[in-house]
Amino acid sequence: MATTYTVIALAVIIAAFLLSSRRKPQRPSDDVSEPPVISPPYVRGDELTVWPFVPMLFMTNSEVRFFAILQEAIPEHFIFAQVQLSRLIVSTDKADKGFWFNRICRMSADYVLVHRDAQTILAVIELDDWTHDKPERQRADQKKTKAIESAGLPLIRFDGRRMPNATQLRQEIFRQLR
Repeated sequence: MATTYTVIALAVIIAAFLLSSRRKPQRPSDDVSEPPVISPPYVRGDELTVWPFVPMLFMTNSEVRFFAILQEAIPEHFIFAQVQLSRLIVSTDKADKGFWFNRICRMSADYVLVHRDAQTILAVIELDDWTHDKPERQRADQKKTKAIESAGLPLIRFDGRRMPNATQLRQEIFRQLR
């Protein structure tokens, strides 16, 4: 019986020796205190050389026409088109900033009227066409209106089916800004 225990103990010692000798010896240049390099997780499409994108039209035909009239009507200010709301407004709720950002991050303003100082937003201008007659679009418009007005920015809406001329557009914008 003692011989059996001796053979088992010897086998364990030999196995431990063999396993320890298999470990890769650490080079003196290896710094054990450095954290291991972790590669970012794979995201579908990362392996593609070219992604499946093509340019699209920046504005609809009616938005382009309205933009031209707007530029003629208000030449003394900058006008920017298709601006993300997240570039115009920010939440004051520091504890839940991400939640409020997510509420507006996919919304954009048709046009933003900006003072020549390139800092002061004078108004957000929306051009509503027939697509704004749909209930889901009206709900989206209500959310956009609430976000813009909550930030204290004037929001001016125009009906794209009744395109104003430059004089009418200028008068209406300055009337609403007073």
